[in-house]
Amino acid sequence: MLAVAVPMMVRAQAGSSGAAQLDTSAASVDSLAARLARAEAAIEMLRRQLAIEASSVVKTRSRLQLELSGRVLTNAYYDNTRFNSSEVPLFVREGSAPSSGTRNGTAGSRVFGASIRQTMLGASLGVDSVLGGSFVGDIDIDFFAAATPGVDAFPTPRPRLRTLRAQITWPKTEIMVGSDGPLIADVDPASVATVGLPGFTAAGNLWNWIPQARVSRELLATRIGVTQLRWSAQLALLAPTTGDVHPSELDGVDAGDRSARPSIEGRLRVRWGTDDAPDDQHGEIGIGTHRGWLRISGDTLTTASATAISVRMGLTHGLSLRGEAYRGRAVRGLGGGAIGQNFGVAAVGQTLGAPLRNTAGWAQLLAQVRPTIATGLGCGVDVVNVADRPDRQRNASCAGNIAWHPTQPVVLGFEIRTLATHYASGTRRGTQFNLAAGFEW
Repeated sequence: MLAVAVPMMVRAQAGSSGAAQLDTSAASVDSLAARLARAEAAIEMLRRQLAIEASSVVKTRSRLQLELSGRVLTNAYYDNTRFNSSEVPLFVREGSAPSSGTRNGTAGSRVFGASIRQTMLGASLGVDSVLGGSFVGDIDIDFFAAATPGVDAFPTPRPRLRTLRAQITWPKTEIMVGSDGPLIADVDPASVATVGLPGFTAAGNLWNWIPQARVSRELLATRIGVTQLRWSAQLALLAPTTGDVHPSELDGVDAGDRSARPSIEGRLRVRWGTDDAPDDQHGEIGIGTHRGWLRISGDTLTTASATAISVRMGLTHGLSLRGEAYRGRAVRGLGGGAIGQNFGVAAVGQTLGAPLRNTAGWAQLLAQVRPTIATGLGCGVDVVNVADRPDRQRNASCAGNIAWHPTQPVVLGFEIRTLATHYASGTRRGTQFNLAAGFEW
């Protein structure tokens, strides 16, 4: 019996082992087939996503890719006195309570409002090879066009062209044609409360977007330690905008246009780092001069001039600095120069006063506190020569703000801005609180 049972047990064990091996092989084949099926499904899904993405890309008629950008903002604000603008104040009105009176103003001078006019949309087009260089074209618009306050400015915001640039860049040369800020002062503070009019306008910031043509040429490159400095010379011809029309002008032509000649600006700049680097790892310093003309009446030409220095540079650990300073004469057309004035109060028997001379500047310190939180603190001032008999003699503005991006694409911001405007009758002060909410892409 043992002789018969032992061989039978051995054969049974061998049979069960073979069956297990067959089962394992079958399971392995099934597992590979399942993984292959999942991989094929994933590849098909990826193919569909790529096809959808390709079909949704914005393309121009010339089949070039167009990149869209924008920031949709709703701004709620509270003013404690009378400003020249309740939405984006530049200076305090003379009729406001003087600084020796009630600091918070009377109940009739306070304002609360909200607006979506500082929403901004943009588009950019880039081409690698145009005339042997790289072409970049961009356009920005907002909804801050002039309108009658309190009637149709807020219910029906009107679109406005801000900047438009067509630029070709070669290894050492740049050419730009379009509408942009003054070449000599092409820096603006960061803010979500002063977008329609850049911050510190009429308090040291020249910003007006003016049709112009620019050429820049790199002269040489030097080094300070491991930092390479690139030195360039720039020249620009600008539309002769002044913002003034003589009372005797029959056609309503701007006094600058009536001069029948463009304004001229020249600048020397030095740059380091690259524009796509973090703010604290690149920068630019420039010094330039402006020359323009106004024809007020007859054959008489009035000269407008300015010398300016601008700074945009990284410091350390997320800190960066922006600022401008200038001395000018009749430079209202560059964007709020001399607190938005070209001429002083006219003497008895005269139509216009003397061209106003002023000294102004602003600076803002920016800090990237966290990847989602940025803050800014800055001040600006514009001092007009009292001997030229200006209406507004001095204007100072300080602002602190914070911008928070809790999650893409949401943006939230808060800013406190104080202004102090000095007249012959005394100084007027005011404060605005601005809360911004929106999204950007």
